[in-house]
Amino acid sequence: MKVVGIDLAGLAKNPSGFALISGREINMRLVYSDEDLIGLCAREHPSMIAIDAPLTLPKRGNLRKADVSLIERGFRVLPPTLGGMRSLTERGMRLANEFRAKDLLVIEVHPRTSGMIFFKTSDRQRWVAKLRGKGFHLRENASEHELDAAMAALTGMLYIRKKTEEVGTTEEGTIVIPRGQLNFLMCAKFLERLETPTPIVSAIFLRVTLSPVASAAM
Repeated sequence: MKVVGIDLAGLAKNPSGFALISGREINMRLVYSDEDLIGLCAREHPSMIAIDAPLTLPKRGNLRKADVSLIERGFRVLPPTLGGMRSLTERGMRLANEFRAKDLLVIEVHPRTSGMIFFKTSDRQRWVAKLRGKGFHLRENASEHELDAAMAALTGMLYIRKKTEEVGTTEEGTIVIPRGQLNFLMCAKFLERLETPTPIVSAIFLRVTLSPVASAAM
């Protein structure tokens, strides 16, 4: 089973993170254009594609019900209409339509929230250490964008295994988050299941970034 995660930049001139999970391997790279992102996904034929960015705009105001729900739980998200987030949202919506036209399921996630739920920390290097300790293989010196893409893909993998929940509304858009810590993922039995093909239409996860570095990249 292959799952792709994309940490989307607001502008194509800036790097987007791309991650592919296949079994215990997490391969990461930086990608720029929409065409390259679409081409990579078409070449890999993943069970699910995960891009991290807003997929919808609020019906009114600056926040969607999904954003408000995460804020009420203590997570930090930025309004889809705020500054550079607007260009990120527009690009995300455009890419989502491209993938949907190819019969790919599109879902929005928020990797920073996923990391907090999984590991109780927003420290990406601690994510890496914990994942390596549980059998996943990630290369050294990955960028923040690549690690966020990996977390998006991991969330997508859990969505396939029905270990997630959706916040928000169908009418305005939902964000997929993990249902709990990554305990069940830490056993060899679950890792073996990752290598077993699972029939599912593909999905895309889109990004709301929070860190100053990532925000500047938009």
